[in-house]
Amino acid sequence: MISVIVPVYNVEKYLSECIESLIGQTYSDLEIILINDGSTDKSGDICDMYSRKDKRIHVIHKENGGNTSARKEGVKHSKGEYIAFVDADDWLEPFMFQQMLKSGENADIIIFAAYEEYGSFQKVKCSSVIEGLYSGNKLLSLYEKMMMNGSFYIHGIPTNLWGKLFKKNIISKVQLSIPDMITYGEDTACVYPCILNAKSVYVSNCPLYHYRIRHDSIVHRSHIGVENFCFLYKTLKYYFDMHEKRDVLNQQLGYFMWQALFLKAYEKIDNQMVLFPFKRVKKGMKVAVYGAGLFGQMVRQYCLDSTEVTLSGWFDREYEMYKNQNFPVNAPDEVVNTDFDIMVIAILNTTIAKQVKEWYVQLDVEAGRIDYITLQVLDETKLPFV
Repeated sequence: MISVIVPVYNVEKYLSECIESLIGQTYSDLEIILINDGSTDKSGDICDMYSRKDKRIHVIHKENGGNTSARKEGVKHSKGEYIAFVDADDWLEPFMFQQMLKSGENADIIIFAAYEEYGSFQKVKCSSVIEGLYSGNKLLSLYEKMMMNGSFYIHGIPTNLWGKLFKKNIISKVQLSIPDMITYGEDTACVYPCILNAKSVYVSNCPLYHYRIRHDSIVHRSHIGVENFCFLYKTLKYYFDMHEKRDVLNQQLGYFMWQALFLKAYEKIDNQMVLFPFKRVKKGMKVAVYGAGLFGQMVRQYCLDSTEVTLSGWFDREYEMYKNQNFPVNAPDEVVNTDFDIMVIAILNTTIAKQVKEWYVQLDVEAGRIDYITLQVLDETKLPFV
């Protein structure tokens, strides 16, 4: 049996689609646990309605406590050999669980890819490690790349809990020990310790899960408290310090924390650079920002708010997609008609950032006027909050 745990909070618009994709699975030996985490809309009523229609559905109503506490409640009540987590605004391919079990070779953790859905746009999110079964010495090699695989910032294994199956004996202890106050990185705090505790991990890049990304504003300034980063860091470090690969794991952890800060607390990074981590930016410069993802949004907003630099323009190859979401982003080649002193490539994936720089150099933008993240700058800078 697979226990499917779905934390539910104010998602009445999407919830039925999610539940329908669960009850319509070709693999039927499911226990579907809906955790109504204090919803104030009709989500709780929708959960109850479906529980009356399908005896496999169990509903737990609780006071709002966040994703972590909801997942804990689901784990406590689960009876399946495997546990899966599904976000209540997402949906699954009808054969997802059947395919995972068929391909997964009875591994402790089975990992598949997902479609990221941006309205009418879709792309695949998958692992960057080689597909297949990892056990024994091969599993040891996976630890060295699971958080960061070669470049900043490419996950070897994605941080998300969804799209994965976990043996209950692997995930229960870890999930139940995660502090409830971790509201950002709660998936990460569970996924990587579970991989360290597993004896076998199966990885496939076949996308079977649909992850819905919703943008409600131009700049998502999530107010993540300092304590969240401290608890996230300490939770992961606790598991990493006990492992024989502790040195490489803790190095990856440091880089991961930088990624988290860039995405969720950029304005709180207290550094003497005019525009961290872009070393070439000097006071008084006109800055062109490339990259309209979350990090690019943060950098652009920082430039708008700053009294030390001026924003010259905002650019991205996917500008049409972002314009459809009311982002004031321009086509990338418009940079050549823009008055700027320095271009910063606000993309965390340094492999892609290098490719963007090379493309601009071919457009006759001077290489010395382009800057992007380097590990050297991060290594030279002390992490705040930890």
